[in-house]
Amino acid sequence: MKVYVTARFKGAENKHEIDALCKAVKNARLKDFSFTRDIERYEHTFDDQKALWDKVRDEIGACDMLLIDVSDHPTGGRVVEAGIAYAMRKPIIVVQKPGVSHKQLFDGIASKVITYKDHDDLTRQLKQYDVDRNFNVTDKTTLFIMFLLVGGVVAWGLSQLHILLAPIGALMYWLVVRHFSMTMRAFDRVVVFIPLTLAWWVGFSSLNTMDILYGLTWTVVFWLIAVFALQKMKLSL
Repeated sequence: MKVYVTARFKGAENKHEIDALCKAVKNARLKDFSFTRDIERYEHTFDDQKALWDKVRDEIGACDMLLIDVSDHPTGGRVVEAGIAYAMRKPIIVVQKPGVSHKQLFDGIASKVITYKDHDDLTRQLKQYDVDRNFNVTDKTTLFIMFLLVGGVVAWGLSQLHILLAPIGALMYWLVVRHFSMTMRAFDRVVVFIPLTLAWWVGFSSLNTMDILYGLTWTVVFWLIAVFALQKMKLSL
């Protein structure tokens, strides 16, 4: 797992702080990345602010997680970096020294808040977080597979009555499950494509028997409308 590490940098006086944070991440058996260290080489590199933030966004997108040190109450670039990671649905780890009271906004976006005594303690807590996270991912994946199996049975049973009932039943099944399970709502962006694919397949199968051009036209029109609608609902991949 690649971790985007962001912390205060004011020149040579605190370069070692970034190095220490990166080392703590590395010692936790995670891959460390620092924009200040790896891209800017601890120097002023970008004169064009748009180019700077385009590059920052690309690098955050290439990482799996963001770690932000808030011990000095950041108000500038680090807050923007955290916002980018949150918009990309990346896990955000907020770390701080003992006695620091961070801003409440970080509670709203953090996957984990860690108060660490020293960098060895930070490494230990990051290792534990990674273990807990992997366990949770396994748990959620198992739950998701069980959901798909039950949904498949429901869709198949309804298709025996009428083929159009299969996608309708799958969609209704999903809406009911997500209403009662907060965990399953995390799969919205994936599951929404299952009934869509079923609906496309039904239309394509019916029209393709009449003429292949009808089937191809249906495919293009259906997915153009579907992708547009999903973007409006902010559910597109």
